[in-house]
Amino acid sequence: MKKLLIVAFATMLGVSAANAQEGVLNGGLNVGIPTGDANDFYGAALGAELNYMFPVADGFTLGPSVQYSHFFGKDIDTALGTVEVSDASYLPISGAARFNVSEKFIVGANLGYAVGLSEDLDGGFYYRPVVGYKIGGTTQLNVSYSGISNDGLEMNNVSLGVMFGL
Repeated sequence: MKKLLIVAFATMLGVSAANAQEGVLNGGLNVGIPTGDANDFYGAALGAELNYMFPVADGFTLGPSVQYSHFFGKDIDTALGTVEVSDASYLPISGAARFNVSEKFIVGANLGYAVGLSEDLDGGFYYRPVVGYKIGGTTQLNVSYSGISNDGLEMNNVSLGVMFGL
């Protein structure tokens, strides 16, 4: 299943490259704070994103997106001593939608599947609502909440990021 998703996304990127004059390639970085249960075991999250957005209607774009999310494990004190939590990494593969609310503000969301990259880490349903503020012609600041859900395990974080037109 994981390989199938990766091949499907690579195919979408190939088709996107063939239609380069129609869409916009964006890349960015973000830093986040784990929330909920993830906050008990992880201290920070870093991520990178690459998407290719196609204009669908005036101010509305859709396209494929791939991200890398890394959660840094904490050292947790227990009655039996300190336990070191291993880092966790995911590769979210999703569809992205963005809507320009005004000249400066955007809202959007990503939906897809996050492939677990760390040992003994399953993937799960991926979702990410986004609010962005354009600070230049090709630069945007984002605030987002991302979540990965699988059989009751929730890996969530609130993040601040920056996206650049490539």
